[in-house]
This record gives sequence, structure tokens and C-alpha cells, in this order.
Amino acid sequence: MFCFSQYYKIGNAQLLGNCEQQNDYFATEQSKNNLFVVVADGLTDLPAGRFASVIVVETLKYNYHNIEKYRNLLDYFKHSFGDIDYSIHKNVTGNKAGTAVICGMIKNKKLMWANVGSCGLYLCRKGKIIPIHDEVKKRMEYGTLECKKRDVLLFCTEGIEKGSSELEFKEILSMKKHPYDKAVLLTERIKNRGYSYQKNGTAVIVEI
Repeated sequence: MFCFSQYYKIGNAQLLGNCEQQNDYFATEQSKNNLFVVVADGLTDLPAGRFASVIVVETLKYNYHNIEKYRNLLDYFKHSFGDIDYSIHKNVTGNKAGTAVICGMIKNKKLMWANVGSCGLYLCRKGKIIPIHDEVKKRMEYGTLECKKRDVLLFCTEGIEKGSSELEFKEILSMKKHPYDKAVLLTERIKNRGYSYQKNGTAVIVEI
């Protein structure tokens, strides 16, 4: 899936890996110069993992549609992750029903992001790959980034990070292709390697 905008180009692709079902879930929305991206990775190859990922994405998306009730974006993230914890514990049984998540919002080329767990966020700028977030921590982390024209951002799950490398990210994200084509190429390369441990993978690529 891809879309064209005078502000951002977006593309995404998913990889099933050796799992029985796709437990990653994601969403993107844009209006004028605003962009919302969220990618969630269910922590178990069971229906509960998929359900938890859906809760994460739909909660962040719902609160984004009502963002005027929050003092600022950090307040939005803190309340949203609190809502997510409550919903998962109320609606999903089992101790392995959590998710990793990376969420970002861009306005006027300024990105604010928040993360919990093993999802990654990478910036490709002038042919150089810069990891914005690639550490695995259970607590919420957040940060900001001033984007520039022709920057490329990669939001991805663990299956993409472990199935590829920063060198390959650099090669693919630097290509003069639409983000959709880059996302498909990235997932196809990982798929063709046939790793026995390959997890679900989701890549969302944004060109500023």
C-alpha cells in the first residue's frame, strides 16, 4: 500500500516469517503536513499476540483523533500507554500478551516518537544510517527529531531488524524508489534468506 502527498511519501510491507500468523499490526494517517505512524509487534505467536497488537494500534489511533484533550504530545503518549496497559490486562489472558511498539508523529517536519520494547526507528540522511531507536527496554522511551527534506525514516519490528543489517538499510533506503518499493524489497530480501528463526516483520518507510 502506498499514497502520495505534497508533504510525505509512505510505503509499507510485511513478512510472515516462520510464524503461523501475522501478529504485527500497524497504521499510518496523514492530513496536510501532519503524519501519524504506529507499528506494534505481538510478543507471542498466538492469537493473543495479534489481539494485543490491535489494542495498541487502535488505542494510539483513537487518542490521536482526540489529541486536543492532551496538554502536549508527551502527555498524549503517557496517557495512551496507560490506556493500553489497562486494556490488555482487562481483555487478554496470559502473561505473554504484551507487545513492542514504536509510534511517531510528524508536524512541520518535526518528529516526536515513543517506544516500548524491540521495535526500531532509523533515519537515512544523505546516504548515512542513523539509529534513532534500536534498544530493547520495557519502559517507555521518547524523543524528538528535526527532519530535513529528503530524509527517509524506517519504522520496523524486530523481524526486520534481526533479518537485515544497517548496511542493507543504507543501501535500500538510499535508493531512488518510492517508499513502497523499498519496503517490499527489504521484506523480500529477508524472506529469500529463509532463516529458520525468522519472525513476523513489518516495515513502514516515510520520505520527507
